Amino acid sequence: MKQTMQKAMGRTDVAEYLGVSRQYVDRLVKESKLPFQETSAGMIFMESDVLAYKKERMKKAKSDTRIQLKKSRNK
Repeated sequence: MKQTMQKAMGRTDVAEYLGVSRQYVDRLVKESKLPFQETSAGMIFMESDVLAYKKERMKKAKSDTRIQLKKSRNK
C-alpha cells in the first residue's frame, strides 16, 4: 500500500489560507483549536488539519451571524 506524505504549512501559509492574521493563528493554537507540531524552525500545521478547521468554521458561520468570513483565493 502506497503511503502519501501530508503537506505541511507554516503559520503565514495558514493565515493566508484562512484569511486571518498570524496573530489569530497563534490564538487558535493557544486555544487548542488548531493542531500543530513544534520544530526547530517554528510551528508547522498539517494541511488536512487546516482544511478540517476551515470546513468547520464555514459550517459554523452559516448559523452564527457574528462570524464574518472574508472571501479568499483558496476555496
